[in-house]
Amino acid sequence: MAKRKKKIRLFPAYSDKLIIFCALILLIYGSLMVVSADMRNSVGDNGALVLSIVKQGIVALLGIAALSFACRYNPFRPKTFMILNILVTALLLTTLLFEASSGASAWIDLKVITIQPSEIAKVYIITYIAHMLSYDKGKDDNRKRFYLCCFWTLVYTFIIVVLQHDLGSGFILFGIAFSMLMANRLRYLAWHRLVFFLLFIGVMAAALYLLSPAGTAFLESIAGDNYQINRFLSSANPFKDPYGTGYHLIMSLVSFATGGWFGLGYGKSIHKYMNFPNPSSDFILAIFIEEMGIVFGLIPLVILYFLIWWRLISFSLNTTSDRARLVCLGTVMYTVLHFVLNVGGVTGLIPLTGVPLLLISAGGTSTVCCMLAIGLCELEIIRCRKHKEFYGQDN
Repeated sequence: MAKRKKKIRLFPAYSDKLIIFCALILLIYGSLMVVSADMRNSVGDNGALVLSIVKQGIVALLGIAALSFACRYNPFRPKTFMILNILVTALLLTTLLFEASSGASAWIDLKVITIQPSEIAKVYIITYIAHMLSYDKGKDDNRKRFYLCCFWTLVYTFIIVVLQHDLGSGFILFGIAFSMLMANRLRYLAWHRLVFFLLFIGVMAAALYLLSPAGTAFLESIAGDNYQINRFLSSANPFKDPYGTGYHLIMSLVSFATGGWFGLGYGKSIHKYMNFPNPSSDFILAIFIEEMGIVFGLIPLVILYFLIWWRLISFSLNTTSDRARLVCLGTVMYTVLHFVLNVGGVTGLIPLTGVPLLLISAGGTSTVCCMLAIGLCELEIIRCRKHKEFYGQDN
């Protein structure tokens, strides 16, 4: 009897196909919009447009490969984490050797490619905390692992915020770690969680103060030529400096108004040709809505994101695996914080932070890392479904 040929699957059995489908649609949607936003750089130069298409195609393929790879490879190996902690720290510090861009030293520019280590650190902190806080070995060991998670979180946050001057990425990494540290079920850590929670409340109180009129006045008194502070102030009143720090936000709001409900059509944005800042990265949502409108642009985008969040949250609430629950929670926070900071920044609801809209904005590192994080969630979903690690029936 002839042996049955083993099927080659891009994504293994038991994976959540809805999450993968939504991620792939967002990736395709984003690639098309980046190419459209790059059209302004290829006026009269078809070669530049072809290069943009090829580049986005490569990024998309790398993202799909990262998701497929993460579905199969288990990164939760204790010995590798000791090495990776040092490696991630070294990558974050390496950015200081390169020239700053937009007030931040957050990139390793190798000319051919540009790497943003803070994106790698965000996904790494998810795997590290999920591993460290997913098994109970007694009072002293639990406390030690909790302290190690806090230590590396603060180290990465310090490097990103203080040394790299990238407030947005630092806030996201801290937010991911905070949510996972608060959600762990290990015994003897109630007091430690309370201390970390109070630290977070203090950070949020400081942020709310800076958003108040008194805080704005304080920032104005010390701003000077500080890029980050001036960007913060522009969200409060972009028309105070319409040709300087407020220009980005004003152009973004005009693009939203131009797009309206149904948009001007794909590739037909007007403002991307008018010295629009970062139309393919930080402000891609403005170009997206100008061309596709609210009905064909914003609403499908929000639905796709919410479907991913819904499936991950639903799974995390039903699984008995602490590691799977923490990985899914960390990934939800990773994508939610990027969404909130990017959308809030380009609409003027919160200060601009320069973080990308994951899977939509240009940026190879952020795209590959996001797909990698989703792949890690799929790995846990596959494992739990195989071993039936659920409170009730697998839904």
